[in-house]
Amino acid sequence: MASEFYVNAINVMRGAEAISSYTALPRQEAFNIEYWLLEEAKLQRMPKEKVLSRKVALVTGAGGGIGKAIADKLLAEGAHVVFTDISEERLQENTAHLSADQASYVVCDVTQEASIKTALDHAALAFGGVDIVVHSAGLAISKPLAETEEKDWDLLQNVLVKGQFELAKQAVGIMRQQQLGGNFVIIASKNGLVSGPNNVGYGTAKAAQQHMSRLLAAELAADKIRVNTVNPDGVIVGSKIWEGEWAEGRAKAYGITVEELPEFYAKRNLLHEIIYPEDIANGVFACVGILNKSTGNIINVDGGMANAFVR
Repeated sequence: MASEFYVNAINVMRGAEAISSYTALPRQEAFNIEYWLLEEAKLQRMPKEKVLSRKVALVTGAGGGIGKAIADKLLAEGAHVVFTDISEERLQENTAHLSADQASYVVCDVTQEASIKTALDHAALAFGGVDIVVHSAGLAISKPLAETEEKDWDLLQNVLVKGQFELAKQAVGIMRQQQLGGNFVIIASKNGLVSGPNNVGYGTAKAAQQHMSRLLAAELAADKIRVNTVNPDGVIVGSKIWEGEWAEGRAKAYGITVEELPEFYAKRNLLHEIIYPEDIANGVFACVGILNKSTGNIINVDGGMANAFVR
């Protein structure tokens, strides 16, 4: 913005000098314009800034249903948002309707250190830095112990756990340089708290994510960087995870059909509610926009699962 003012001011001066000479506005006249009573009255009638105005957020997994809902919610609350995902096609689809002043996207593989750096550099160049990081990138593999292969284990650990570690390490480096504090939110799962069948790889990775968030919260509090976790459960409608083998695995584990899953998950929570991606997005916004003195917390967005109560 300062650069735009500078360039246009120089152009005005050059135009004036081409005709005669440039004369600056007298200071008193400039003051009268800036503090004109009608101008001040107009400014007072403008709507207040939104909660996340002037904040820059980076959301991983923003090509999926939950990640997109989170990014959209942060945008609606005033933030500038960088959508990241491994699928450029999904990123283009999810940001096509948005202004470049509001949002941008960059392909990011959270298992690769260099790819994370590229994404954070993109955020800094596009919007000036990063204040909020949401790690929503993920996948789900549901298999019994005997059928869980090493490649399944490694993939879950790399995307969910290693990705979270590397993302936090690099993002915190930027936040510390900015000296403005920050927010890091992890999208984990009820499965990190509850021992379910056929879930050893996924549940272990989610539990690791949850405890890492507590460790980070303890370490980063001195920098005013808050770290919190949102635990979804049964987000079937609108979630990319449920489009593949995960749904079949969970249905098999519970002895029902895939078509019966939404009703099954709604009936098993205390409120008997279907959980949507937008509900998870509200949990994230609570962490970064409302609960400004909370860190190290886990917020369950699952309709109420007694066996997942933290306390």
